[in-house]
Amino acid sequence: MDDKLAKDLVAMWQSELTAMAADRELRECWAATMALWAQAANAAAALLPHEHAAPRGASPAKPPRAAPPAAASQPGVDEIELLNRRVAELEQRIAGFMAGTPGPDAGPAGGSGGA
Repeated sequence: MDDKLAKDLVAMWQSELTAMAADRELRECWAATMALWAQAANAAAALLPHEHAAPRGASPAKPPRAAPPAAASQPGVDEIELLNRRVAELEQRIAGFMAGTPGPDAGPAGGSGGA
């Protein structure tokens, strides 16, 4: 589209809208039309089915929420001590493996016979 043609089109619509805004009869007609549309919308909304209509003044029901996740269980002192001993045993076995000596529960092939 040519720039001059586009500018002319915009200028024409601006002058038309300015003239419409200045016209008292047109403004009254638009106001009446909007009022009729608002009445029609209210009438249509009144005809729609309403489920469990809440009494006036009552707040709308909140959607159900998921239960909060349960807190993770904390290990007891005995469990921590057991894990510490097991880690110490594994560290000793790794140290023995690195030094080339089999651990206390290693079988003839150097495999683990215990855990």
